[in-house]
Amino acid sequence: MVQDVYGGPEVTPMLALDIETANFSHEIGGWGQSHLFEPTVVATWDGTQGTVYSNEKVSKYLPEETIIRPLHPKSIGEDLAKHVSDGGMVLGHNLKMFDLPIIRDALDCWTAGDIMAKSDEQVFDTSALLKHVVGHAVPLSEACYHTLGKGKLMNSHDAPVEWRKGNYSKVAEYCLKDAELVYQLWQHGVEEGIIKTRCRHTGDVKEFEVDW
Repeated sequence: MVQDVYGGPEVTPMLALDIETANFSHEIGGWGQSHLFEPTVVATWDGTQGTVYSNEKVSKYLPEETIIRPLHPKSIGEDLAKHVSDGGMVLGHNLKMFDLPIIRDALDCWTAGDIMAKSDEQVFDTSALLKHVVGHAVPLSEACYHTLGKGKLMNSHDAPVEWRKGNYSKVAEYCLKDAELVYQLWQHGVEEGIIKTRCRHTGDVKEFEVDW
């Protein structure tokens, strides 16, 4: 937690992160084979600035102010390391089980591993936290739709298909949008203390209190 000049608490700086891959878990033997995923795009959003990491031309649908960097462990590692060293946390939906392990293992980016090792201090996973509150896994699409009234640009299983078709810019746009959505979801939880989603047990949309 960062302190302001008057001694009061401020919200910890968050860097929302999302990753897309060219392949599916069932093609590589399951989720545990994180080193076999083929990362295509990583996107981050800090509330005002988006950064996209890719080795293809992906700028077509991105805002002009988006920073585009190579998809390389050095570029990603440097940016993540700077953020956490400045007192920030890395934010994501299913970050601990998907995004960070793939960045660590498939991209050989050990900064991600260092962050995972200090997850209580440096990782904010909305998926894990909502599962604890709601009692079951909550897709990002569900939480954002019912809480923010906003939807994802495509389904997660569409991204590898679109990438294989050569629609690199569409996948990059989708990846950055997901990073923005998880940031907005987290921000809503901080400001309102409430997240809305459909309860799997009853089928009803309910409000759940969150202490973020």
